[in-house]
This record gives sequence, structure tokens and C-alpha cells, in this order.
Amino acid sequence: MKRPSDRIDIALSILVASLTTAFLLRVVGQAIQRWAPQSFLPQFETWQGSGLPYPLLLACQVVILVALALAIFGMARGRRVLGRKAGRAVVAVGGLYFVLMAARLSLGLTIWSDAHWFTAWISTALHLVLASIVMLWGWHQSRPQKPDLMG
Repeated sequence: MKRPSDRIDIALSILVASLTTAFLLRVVGQAIQRWAPQSFLPQFETWQGSGLPYPLLLACQVVILVALALAIFGMARGRRVLGRKAGRAVVAVGGLYFVLMAARLSLGLTIWSDAHWFTAWISTALHLVLASIVMLWGWHQSRPQKPDLMG
């Protein structure tokens, strides 16, 4: 029998769901600008931070959203798929990802303001959100699991 979720599992899943919603809004915003441009949103090109063709980027984003939905539901139920050590490694990778994207943003605002990749702030903000999700999920996975009190 599964163990009951605790408040931290629920809180973390809500936080990750909130960040995932921000990611979803970014994906939807870019799609709107691609197929039905709106004057109140940034132009399509400003959403793009990589050289990936948009159809491939959108497909990758949909896969990420599905994976995030599965992770959120698993977190809310207290499900751990990694051990503590692997969870800590995920936190470290997420932290490195976050630092690199923060550096990208800082460099784009200062010395490399003429290079598109460094000034794609919408894309960089998305990556900061994703890095935060990775760190939170890793932290969830590295937390000790309470024993099943029902079994």
C-alpha cells in the first residue's frame, strides 16, 4: 500500500505546478505569436532563444510539459523514483543549469548585449523556471521517505 503524502509533498507539487504554468504560458504565448499574432505580446522572434526550428522546439516543449505533469502528480502522491543520492545529483545539475542561465542573462544585459543568444531574455527566463523545477523535483526525490504506516 502506498504511503500517504505529507504536506511538503503537496507544497512542492503546488510550487512545481505553478512554475509549470508559467512555462505553459510561455509555450502558448509563442504559439499565438506564430499562428495568430497579437499586438500585446512580444514578437515571435523575441521568444526564440535557439536555432531549433519552431516545430521541433514546440514538440520538445510538449514532451517537457507531459513529463512535468507526470512529475507533479507523482510528487503530490509522495512518489519517489530516485534514491536520495540521485536526487541530490539532480539538485546539483539543476543548480548548475540555473547558474549558467543566470550568467547568460547577466552577460546579455552587460558585455554581450549585441549577441542574440545572450539577449533572448524570454527564453532565458524560461530556462530559469525549468532549472528551478529541476532543483525542486530533485529535492523532493532526495527527501527521506516516510515509512508506510498502513502496511
